[in-house]
Amino acid sequence: MTDATPVVERKTPMGETRTFNQNDAEEIGALLTGRRIIAAEQGQFERSDRDWGDAPTGKLTLDDGTVVLVVPNEGGCACSAGDYYLKSLVACDNVITSVRLAAESDGEDTWGSKQSYRIYVVADAVEINVVQIDGDDGNGYYGTGYELIVTVPQASEEA
Repeated sequence: MTDATPVVERKTPMGETRTFNQNDAEEIGALLTGRRIIAAEQGQFERSDRDWGDAPTGKLTLDDGTVVLVVPNEGGCACSAGDYYLKSLVACDNVITSVRLAAESDGEDTWGSKQSYRIYVVADAVEINVVQIDGDDGNGYYGTGYELIVTVPQASEEA
């Protein structure tokens, strides 16, 4: 993934699907603000946007039925460069009033240095780390960070 990854939108039978990454702070903030995260699950999930690519290892469900798949970058190299994993995923039963993305490094700029990407939310005046993805960029050629695949449910056609 690069810093210039565009937001992808497409229609699926389940609803509208959009993709964000660690550089889309404004969009992720708009997605979560005013919502509650009613479920947080870790495991292996199928991608809703395409049949190929890194596998989602986390799933957040928002109170309006929106599903957010968390996809840590997989470098795809035997050397483990660019490999990230989902360290933690937390539900938040209070209304989210603010969102902050953070990228933290161990300070080293060498092979094996650790990077951590986090999504913090503020709910009921408390900052909560709801998503944490850790890994290593390695040589820098195999990507970094994560994607969020967001599926917004279709509105029912009831009058």
